[in-house]
Amino acid sequence: MRNYKRVTIISLVLVMVISILSACQSEASSGDGSGVSQKVYKWRMVTHQIPGTSRYEGTVVPFVEAVKEASGGRLIIEPYGADNLFPTTDTFDNVKNGVVEMAAIYTGFWSGKDPIFGLGGGTIPGDPIKGFSQHYYRSEKLEPLLSKAYEKHGIKNLGSFDLAPEEILISTVPIRSVEDFKGKNIRAAGIANLFYGKLGASSISLSAPEIYTGLQLGTIDAAEYNDFLVNKEMGLHEVTKYVINPAIHVGPSSDKELIVNPKAWDELPDDLKEIVLNARDKARYLSAMSYSVENLKAKQAWIDKGVEIIDLPAEDVEKMREVAFELLLEYKDQSPETAEYIDAYAEVLHDLGYVEEAKKLGFTK
Repeated sequence: MRNYKRVTIISLVLVMVISILSACQSEASSGDGSGVSQKVYKWRMVTHQIPGTSRYEGTVVPFVEAVKEASGGRLIIEPYGADNLFPTTDTFDNVKNGVVEMAAIYTGFWSGKDPIFGLGGGTIPGDPIKGFSQHYYRSEKLEPLLSKAYEKHGIKNLGSFDLAPEEILISTVPIRSVEDFKGKNIRAAGIANLFYGKLGASSISLSAPEIYTGLQLGTIDAAEYNDFLVNKEMGLHEVTKYVINPAIHVGPSSDKELIVNPKAWDELPDDLKEIVLNARDKARYLSAMSYSVENLKAKQAWIDKGVEIIDLPAEDVEKMREVAFELLLEYKDQSPETAEYIDAYAEVLHDLGYVEEAKKLGFTK
């Protein structure tokens, strides 16, 4: 009888162990025997863009929806707009430390952490590059250098997230020449702070939700932000009297880089990583197909509102480009990484036929 009880107890223990192992196996692999993890990953993603605007609804939302659908709900990414969880400028540290897993965000916000970030995403003063194909050629060529910098600071970079048309410089005061920049307070970020300083203006840092009030109250005279479309969706045409054309600081760019917490990324199964990258490519495509056209349509709405578009004289534009390239040559001294980045950028310019601009940055072949 005593042996029978021992056997019974052992059997029960074995049944319990088998049940636990079976439950774990059921959670770890699919029912069809494919071995694909069925664990559900829940991430949070932040961006500097504002919900309701095209650069949020047209790329961020489709991105997270594409990930959810393609993963069968195994990876759920909840997006948050500008300053919703914390100030936009805290995003770098919060992604690095795992407070949030992901961000689609402008790299120039981190120029204080590493000067190379001031050049990221194609936001390069005096840049002559135009259109989608040239932008992404530049982006792919320079991305490894930017990714290396992110890795040094403990963040994984998945590359450019979307295409941004040329930004516009909106103003409450007329700026009709390069001389008129002197003494103005301009909202800017990244290396644009240094560029406008070279023109005699003061640069002020404001997050996206603060720009409207800044223009309305006169805290700033002008602001460099998004294009006609998104700025209109933010209501900025209501507090703007002038658009200064061109905004020499930046041509077409990646409005956002897709950065992730390395630990969170490493924990994802390979198939989910591939899904994230495919969804990123979808966001790129959507932005390239829609932003530029809709931006042109929105421009007319600004004109109808009574906003005057000031075209700077050609000779002044050339002066501003000279100032921009002088700044880039000085910026090379910030670090070996910035020097390498600007040299690679100069080679890209040469590849794309901007031979004289490449020479000004020291490129020789």
